[in-house]
Amino acid sequence: MSVLAIDPGIENGIAVVDEDRRLLLATEIPAIGEGANKRLNLVSFADLIAQFRVSHAVIEAVSAMPKQGVSSSFRFGRAAGSFEGALSALKVPTTFVSPAKWKKDMGAKAKSEEDVRALVIQTWPDQAHRFARKRDHNRAEAALLALWFYQHSGFRDVKERAAA
Repeated sequence: MSVLAIDPGIENGIAVVDEDRRLLLATEIPAIGEGANKRLNLVSFADLIAQFRVSHAVIEAVSAMPKQGVSSSFRFGRAAGSFEGALSALKVPTTFVSPAKWKKDMGAKAKSEEDVRALVIQTWPDQAHRFARKRDHNRAEAALLALWFYQHSGFRDVKERAAA
């Protein structure tokens, strides 16, 4: 069983971490189309959830950002809603957490995107290749979000009590 974490948006990041806190996947869901027609290509999303036996998802609870254009906000919201809708349709229990909450808990609140990438590489040095580029910061945030979920949600404790 594993947890899927999502840093939502057109420029997104997803990560899968198992109950032993091993990073199994860090990638993004690609966008298709141009400009206002840009959408997430979620065709393989269900396969990914089945492949990694995802038992829970955690999504960064996002909202519109100041000074973001109307079209950008709409595309961002559509992308975030696409993830939520897909998880709901697949009946994957989902937790939402604000960026301020999980970043504070993980010591990443004041860190730059580069600092977050470095923190993830320190956490999973054998997976550094997944975070080699500057633009991999969304993957890094998703990976830290999954780790936050295990450390702060009581999820593993619930699973262990149920198995006993």
